[in-house]
Amino acid sequence: MVRSAVITGLGMYVPEKMLTNEDIEKMLQRPGTAKWLVDNVGIKQRRVMADDEVTSDLALHASRQAVENAGLEPEDLDLIILSTDTPDYLSPATSVIVQYKLGAKNAGTFDVNCACAGLVTAYDIGSRYIATDSEINSVLVIGAYGMTKFVDWTDHYTCTLFADGAGAIVLQSNEEKQGFMNSKLIADGSYYDHVGVFVGGTAEPPTIEAIQNNTHHLAFRKRFPADTNLENWPQLTRDCAAKANLSIDEIDWFFFTQINVRTIEAVMAELGAPIEKTHIVMDKWGYTGSACVALAMYDAVDQGKLPPPGQGKGENIALCSSGGGFNMAAAVLKWW
Repeated sequence: MVRSAVITGLGMYVPEKMLTNEDIEKMLQRPGTAKWLVDNVGIKQRRVMADDEVTSDLALHASRQAVENAGLEPEDLDLIILSTDTPDYLSPATSVIVQYKLGAKNAGTFDVNCACAGLVTAYDIGSRYIATDSEINSVLVIGAYGMTKFVDWTDHYTCTLFADGAGAIVLQSNEEKQGFMNSKLIADGSYYDHVGVFVGGTAEPPTIEAIQNNTHHLAFRKRFPADTNLENWPQLTRDCAAKANLSIDEIDWFFFTQINVRTIEAVMAELGAPIEKTHIVMDKWGYTGSACVALAMYDAVDQGKLPPPGQGKGENIALCSSGGGFNMAAAVLKWW
């Protein structure tokens, strides 16, 4: 059998500081905010990094756990791929900082930024490295999100949703079992100016005027169509299942970007799959962007729904994610 990437370890980290919906409601002085968030989005609370924490710190905690759970040492890693759109610095890449902090001295590194679709995209890339390069046997894939550093806490459109966290996945080569099966990436760049942290690059440099005008924060500059994810997630998932010669009924677990519980419920209904086949974590951890798919997978194991890596029976898992820009990424894999 050809080399395949099998998930052998998971790790996660969320900061200690918690903000409940009630805390947000008091901050904004907008009565009814707490109930509206539960009813319409599904969030009850979220985690916020400390003043002295940075994105690489979140990634480090999750990575240590994933590497340990895989039975590896940091020196065993051949490659680190970090997905984030909240890097420590514009340059250098955050992945190289994680490599240093983790002590993974033998690993090559690079960052991926396709917003909240990044983790599934990084998983796809890491799996393909293992399949095609005999020198790459252990890959650490990380989704890290420190968006609260960019949030305007007076803006009820953003401060109610976004949170911080990191999820990590260890992939190892296997010539006896198939892990990664296939993936599909799509994008529509016409939405590039709808939501993002726009100040800081060459298009809008970080000038004193930008900061004084408070335009350097995360912003919804244009409104996305309300049903963008509902329109795309079902078809993306079906396409990946079909490429793997699987029906939707043969998918055992679905993990989606944790942007809105009501959207996930609607997508599962559209797929004709029972809601029990997915897992939700945004109610307790908020929206954690590129980290959230890995957080949901880790929590499903922690809750005893999904077997730990190494104890699976070849369950079929579908991942589906989306992010600003916009980018979407889906993948299907077998869980061992």
